[in-house]
Amino acid sequence: MPNIRTRTGMLPISETDFFQDISFLQSITSSMQEGIVILNQQGKIVSFNEQATAILQLTPDQLLGRSPRDSDWKAINLDGTPAPNHTHPVSITLKTGEPQNNVILGVTPVNSPLKWLSVNSRLVKTNEEEIFVFATFTDVTKLVTSNRSLSAEQEKLRSSEEKFSKSFHYSAIGMAIVSPDGGIRDVNGAICRMLGYTREELLQLSFQDITHPDDLAKDLSLVQSMLRKEIETYQLEKKYLHKDGHIVWALLNVSLVWNRNNEPQFFVSQVQEITELKKLNKGLEDRNLELLKAQTALKRKIGQLKDFAGIITHDVRGPAANIKKMLELYETAPEEEIRNTSFGYLKKISNDLTNNLNELINILQIHLEKDIPYTECDVNAITDSVCLQLQDAINQKNAQVITDLRVDTITYPKIYMQSILYNLISNSIKYSRHGISPMVRVRTFTKGGRFCLSVSDNGLGIDLKKFGKSLFKFQKSFHSGYDSKGIGLYLIRNQIEDLGGTISAESEVDKGTTMTVCF
Repeated sequence: MPNIRTRTGMLPISETDFFQDISFLQSITSSMQEGIVILNQQGKIVSFNEQATAILQLTPDQLLGRSPRDSDWKAINLDGTPAPNHTHPVSITLKTGEPQNNVILGVTPVNSPLKWLSVNSRLVKTNEEEIFVFATFTDVTKLVTSNRSLSAEQEKLRSSEEKFSKSFHYSAIGMAIVSPDGGIRDVNGAICRMLGYTREELLQLSFQDITHPDDLAKDLSLVQSMLRKEIETYQLEKKYLHKDGHIVWALLNVSLVWNRNNEPQFFVSQVQEITELKKLNKGLEDRNLELLKAQTALKRKIGQLKDFAGIITHDVRGPAANIKKMLELYETAPEEEIRNTSFGYLKKISNDLTNNLNELINILQIHLEKDIPYTECDVNAITDSVCLQLQDAINQKNAQVITDLRVDTITYPKIYMQSILYNLISNSIKYSRHGISPMVRVRTFTKGGRFCLSVSDNGLGIDLKKFGKSLFKFQKSFHSGYDSKGIGLYLIRNQIEDLGGTISAESEVDKGTTMTVCF
């Protein structure tokens, strides 16, 4: 085989006749997709194909006679570190005679852009025993760039997963990964400590198993709303069941992770225990309730004290007036018998008034520290006492007070019962029709399981259409020409309602009035 060299073709590598045809060899190398270069023993390029110039983006003059080991040919490894000349696959093949396969190098020949090449090298001998290196290479720049991007993304993902894992497992807040069907996939130590389970125990349960039954329906409803994409996240105060059975209050925050196919992958639940906070809030609520009760009681006491003041100023006037009348009668009556009778009335009225004032004072003293006391009230005896105090008015108007008692006694503050009967009976006598003797009827009965007291008369009556809304209001009077300050009905209504009772009126003008109290 003759010794053939060419600048554009290949050296002969076979004794076969057609391999001695330079045109044949050129056509073969030109048809190959790989870049091909042949280097002599000095590592200089002595031949190449068109794909080599295209891949390296060099002209034939820039390529021929050059060496990959030249100083302006920069080579780097995949990790970005410089690739020394002795590590170049051509150098290794020339030195050792060993072929190099698929060596990835980044090269920038003669200030060209960086190219990533997959290089293969083989040692070739001619018939004259000349040694050459036959090197092929392909452009893998896109593949390396893609792999690097993929590696970077994988590193980011790995880093993100590592950060999430650390945040998940070392978080002070309880965290759980829950499957769409409710199964618990993973939990951190905080939620294990919160609920008293081991991690292995919780992984055998569902979130339904550890949720208090009272809160399960609401939680499931929110989960379904999230799966339907009606909401992205939700927050809920809920009760969990501790392993030992007690309730653990927690603030739950839930988000849902979807995959690329738009399918739900898992829920991320953050669980912050608020049991102590709930206890504190409950304590504050209880304290506020106690303060509210104390405030209500204080208002009631103030109202009762006002009532007592009203009783003193209002109900004492009648007995005081009677005492004055009896004194005048005693002083002016010529007959001894009349004086003795008036003196007897005077003593009795005075004793009753003194007893009532003493009882009122005792109640006021007790009331400063606790609720007003209830006693067994004899309705008939209290009615007699009231009639005695009103004796002068009864005599002047020739009034009759009749009792019809189906219930004789009631447990009630006696001073209030005294005030109610006094005001109702005195009004019935005061607002009588001219020329008609007052007829007052005091009744007791039960209605709907409640004790009721009514005082009826045949007096002037009240136009309820006109005055009904203001009947029990302060300083309201409905008949002119009478010594009335409009305090009595207002006073007893407050007394009655303050103790949970009611008072109502039925009346017609010139036909009389019935006042009914239900205790």
